Amino acid sequence: MCNQACSSSRIVEQDPSPGLGMARKKLNLQAYQQDILARLKSVSESGRALSSSKLGVRIGAVDWLVALDDISEVLSVPDIMRVPLTRSWFMGMVNVRGNLYALTDLAEFLGYPSVAATSESRVLLVHGRFGINAGLLVDRLIGLRNLEDMQVQQAVEEKPAWQLQRYIDGSNKNWDELNLEVLLTQKDFMQVAA
Repeated sequence: MCNQACSSSRIVEQDPSPGLGMARKKLNLQAYQQDILARLKSVSESGRALSSSKLGVRIGAVDWLVALDDISEVLSVPDIMRVPLTRSWFMGMVNVRGNLYALTDLAEFLGYPSVAATSESRVLLVHGRFGINAGLLVDRLIGLRNLEDMQVQQAVEEKPAWQLQRYIDGSNKNWDELNLEVLLTQKDFMQVAA
């Protein structure tokens, strides 16, 4: 009996399961996310250049900038409790440490094609000062961006109320600035019933 158990443990030691490699990747991704969160906290606590530092996220095929003080936390996608008879962009409810948050597929709400949640997808929890427990699903987290390194683009087209400005960075990449306060107060955003 010990021979079977001992040889099994030797096999595991010599030939780690494929899941172990995935766990290492997940830890690296988790470390990256924790680093971003620590930097977010550091910037918000120090108060330095808070208005010019933004969180870059991908929503649909568009890169957006979100004010750091508009979000309280960035999470991997938790288990989603689906809610029937709601709009297609309303994904359901998520439980974050005992608190329920309404989860919105932000890409679909903004009019882009809906994208399935992947390992790169993240949930932005909106700040408590807005008085709403809402989570916003984004395709992926890009990282911190500084508006001082970008140029404001002239508004050529009509833009939605929740888009503040369009910027272009040093590599000619466009960034749209998201006004979460305006987005959260939109009548359509608050009406999730189908």
